[in-house]
Amino acid sequence: MGLGVYRENQVHERVHVGREAGVSLTRVLAEAGPDDVLSGIADHADTMFNVLQLKRIDKEFTAILGRRPELAPDIARLRELFEAVERDRGYLWIVGD
Repeated sequence: MGLGVYRENQVHERVHVGREAGVSLTRVLAEAGPDDVLSGIADHADTMFNVLQLKRIDKEFTAILGRRPELAPDIARLRELFEAVERDRGYLWIVGD
């Protein structure tokens, strides 16, 4: 089934952002280092990130792009999502299988 990805605003209203975001996230997660914030995302559990954590993840994206430039479209999609979360001053909610 894969990861479900949602944006959540300050009053915890949640919106599913589409299957593509989950597919992109899954591909990028495969390249996360063991000490990366991204490595805290569990396949079978829920994970929530705030804006400050997303900024750290964005730096991890840069490192991943250095190793795997073919992931650029996936990372661009996720960065767009992160910007929307920041505009909402909200959270990124990831739902595992």
